[in-house]
Amino acid sequence: MAKKDIDTYLKMKISEMNQQELIVFLYESAINLMEESKATIGSGDLQGTHQRLNRARNIFLHLLGTLNMEGQGKAVASKLSALYAYFVEKITMANTTKNVRDLDDILPIVSDLKGAWENMKPTSNEPGPPLKNSSLDSSLISMEV
Repeated sequence: MAKKDIDTYLKMKISEMNQQELIVFLYESAINLMEESKATIGSGDLQGTHQRLNRARNIFLHLLGTLNMEGQGKAVASKLSALYAYFVEKITMANTTKNVRDLDDILPIVSDLKGAWENMKPTSNEPGPPLKNSSLDSSLISMEV
């Protein structure tokens, strides 16, 4: 299957997701990108590492930008905001130093967050925890690295 066909399939699949499914998908994508980056660091592929870590960082920047800092979920959003900022900082540091320890520091936390979102019971088709509507940048889901 061609890259363009895969990207089209992913965009279609994502357009059918509710917020909770999309957040889980983004966490999973970030985890995969960070794990791949650890391998590319080990193999000396600096360009591949840079591209993957930029995409992982952009996922957390997107999540950070979609937090709803008003209303009921304000306290949770505030805590997620601090975590996302920490993830961005650690990913940026890993990209600069090519040190996998920075990724190892955050991967368990991201995995725990992903698990929490997977286990959350949706209250509707658009589960409400602290997100506001946003469009997803297609570069976050592209198969191209």
